[in-house]
Amino acid sequence: MAVHIEVHDDRVTVDLDGMEQVWALARHIEIPTANITGARVAPVHDLRHGLGWRVGGAYWPGVVAAGHFSVPDRSGARQFWCVYRDTDVLVIDTDLERPSRVVLQHPGSDFLAWIIGERAGGQMVGEAGGPTGE
Repeated sequence: MAVHIEVHDDRVTVDLDGMEQVWALARHIEIPTANITGARVAPVHDLRHGLGWRVGGAYWPGVVAAGHFSVPDRSGARQFWCVYRDTDVLVIDTDLERPSRVVLQHPGSDFLAWIIGERAGGQMVGEAGGPTGE
C-alpha cells in the first residue's frame, strides 16, 4: 500500500502512489489543521454504515473502498476512503463539506491519530491517550 501521510503545523497531506492512486482517482489531498475536528483509529465495521454512494473510485464489499463517497443525510458532502481489508483505520473528521471525513489504512494509524489530534488542538477521539506503547 502506498499511502503517505505528512502532518505539518498548518495542514495534513495525503499522497497516494501506484494502484491506490488509480483506484481512488486521486493523487493528493490536503486538509488544513484548522478544519480538523477530530482524529481517531476506528474499526472499519463501525464506519461502513456511514459510507454513501461511490462518487469516484473503487468499491468491492469487504475488499476495497477507495475514492470519494457521498455522506448519507448530508447533501453535497463527500468523504474520502483508501482502505483495503484492514480492520482498524485512521479517521480524520473535518468541518469541511469536501472532504468531511478521510478514512485511511496506514500502519502508523495510532501515532498519526495522536499527532493529528495534538496539532488540531487535542481533538483525538478514542481510548488511547498517546502513541501506541505510551
